[in-house]
Amino acid sequence: MATNDARNPVKTVQTALEIIEVVQERGSIGVTELSEELGLSKGPTHCHLSTLRQNGYVVKDGSKYKLGLRFIDVAHHVRNRNEIYDLVEDEVDRLAEKSGEMALFTVEEQNQGVCLYKARGADAVQTELYVGYYNALYHTAVGKAILACKSPEKIEQYLADTDLEALTDKTITSPQALRSELEEIRETGFAYNKEESINGLTGVGAPIRNQDGTIYGAIGVIGPASRMSEDRLDEVAEMLYHAVNVVEINATSL
Repeated sequence: MATNDARNPVKTVQTALEIIEVVQERGSIGVTELSEELGLSKGPTHCHLSTLRQNGYVVKDGSKYKLGLRFIDVAHHVRNRNEIYDLVEDEVDRLAEKSGEMALFTVEEQNQGVCLYKARGADAVQTELYVGYYNALYHTAVGKAILACKSPEKIEQYLADTDLEALTDKTITSPQALRSELEEIRETGFAYNKEESINGLTGVGAPIRNQDGTIYGAIGVIGPASRMSEDRLDEVAEMLYHAVNVVEINATSL
């Protein structure tokens, strides 16, 4: 096994990552089932699992394996590496409390939005959103807020690299329509998602930038469309404006 690792280091790493992803999806899984899923023999599969287990990334529960708590430690360090995370956390909590809805902080990584923090208000709906959740930028309020801060050249590159897939009948799938909306976001400072990601879910987002215009990420509030009327969206946007203002001022001391 060590010899194979030396000859094919990239393939070995890829296999380990695929194992982690399958274990994550299944919750727990046995060696036989995992090897069949990956198209590997049981021997190499067991060797990979043993190495991951020795390092705390998987644990054995009876005859099955599941992800270990080591990932929490890794995620904690990655998240806290964000330079304004501590500043944003308090404001997102306040947003959730004031709005009664779900508030979140999202950053961009490799052309996708990643939720770094979320907080639930008293009336927040249940969604699949969780810390670490990846989402395309073009169909969420926070994602479009981030996109709008990019240069025209980077926006065009994003459009060239991204399939604007329709998730609902309200998702923007036209590059020109998205360009127009991003221009409007730059003018108003707010981005909206009106049932573009999930039917019945509406959101508003705003970017957080430093003094030279570099974007840190975006914060937003999402709630059911039945509650998020135009007047209510205006109220939430005002809350967002205050939260962004506080974070950006505090960030000048970094």
